[in-house]
Amino acid sequence: MRISTSMLYRRSVQWMNDHQAGIARAQEQISSGKKLLKPSDDPTNSARLMELHKQLQLNEQYGRNIISANGRLGVEEIAVQESGNILQRARELTIQANNAALTAENRQAIATEIEQLRQQLLDTANAKDPEGAFLFAGFKEQTRPFTRTAGGDVVYNGDQGQRSLQVGPSRQIASSDAGDSVFMLARNGNGQFRTELDSGNTGGGTIAVGSVTNLAAFQNAFMGGGHPYRLQFAVDATDPLNPVTTYEILDATNTPVGPPGPQPYTAGATIAFNGVEVAVSGQPADGDHFIIKPAEHQSLFATLDNLIDALGLPDRAPADVAKLTHALDSALTDLDQGLLNLNQVRGRIGSRMNALDAQEEVNRNFNVQLQKLQGDIGAVDYAEAASRLSQELLALQASQQSFVKIQNLSLFNYLR
Repeated sequence: MRISTSMLYRRSVQWMNDHQAGIARAQEQISSGKKLLKPSDDPTNSARLMELHKQLQLNEQYGRNIISANGRLGVEEIAVQESGNILQRARELTIQANNAALTAENRQAIATEIEQLRQQLLDTANAKDPEGAFLFAGFKEQTRPFTRTAGGDVVYNGDQGQRSLQVGPSRQIASSDAGDSVFMLARNGNGQFRTELDSGNTGGGTIAVGSVTNLAAFQNAFMGGGHPYRLQFAVDATDPLNPVTTYEILDATNTPVGPPGPQPYTAGATIAFNGVEVAVSGQPADGDHFIIKPAEHQSLFATLDNLIDALGLPDRAPADVAKLTHALDSALTDLDQGLLNLNQVRGRIGSRMNALDAQEEVNRNFNVQLQKLQGDIGAVDYAEAASRLSQELLALQASQQSFVKIQNLSLFNYLR
């Protein structure tokens, strides 16, 4: 085969160009730290690197979501804590007001402070998060969640939605609570049932909050039908010096329940029926009765409103004192239930914040693994790249020196 001079030139130039390209590639790998400079270098590993890069970007978004959720939950926790402080102060004032030595003017001064607490609670319930959205409005974040009607009642304008954020590949955590569950759905009474004085009572008897002694019997009697029971008192004054007071327990159809027949009344003694225990103190009048019925949901605002109304009750006649005492006792119990509800909300918030911290740690460890895998696939081996760079430089120098000698191999050089 004949080898022409032009072919030798082209081959020599091609070898030098190839070595220069190898040098440029090695230099670019060393400067960038990447082994794969374009997808065609290794299509399979390039696809894996793209997927790893996508996962790292998702992890970065999860991290931003965790920061956002922590910030929102932190503000919510402060608002719930402040609401608890308000109710705790109202509770202290209620205990102070339930003192026979206080006058109507003293109780009115306490009521004035509680009115301020009620407004403070309303402002707290309408708190906003760091982004300017209402914390307790559900999905209706731009709507003021709590407003007062013309009649003075507080209504909830939000919905029951909870905004959730994706904080992991398969993990979402709620970053808010709907306002009705926080402020509108506390239980009244002892949380299971409540006691009331009839407005027409004329005696000095009062009834305690009571407790459940047999949950199954209570649920069967109270929660099945949900109707109230009436504790009816009768006074036989045939002997004015020794009147006899008895009571009966009647259901909604006036059918006696519990022990048969009228039972003798002893002030402060326990009265038990259908899984509950209550106690009546003082001296009820003939025909006085007390209501025992299932507990209901009651807003924290209604609890404070009832307390303000109770502080305005008269305290002259024995019946007035009994109604005032019972109203304050009921307000105190309702405040305790409100505080319990807020503490449960705070517990849920704390659990979510702990879950966010745990997920952040999981994401951080996953990030380390992804970056290691990314490095194993796409990071350059500097020692190997430096060695290859030296090899390409040496090969280029050899090609250049060979070309210098080859270009002088001409017949004319020997005919001179």
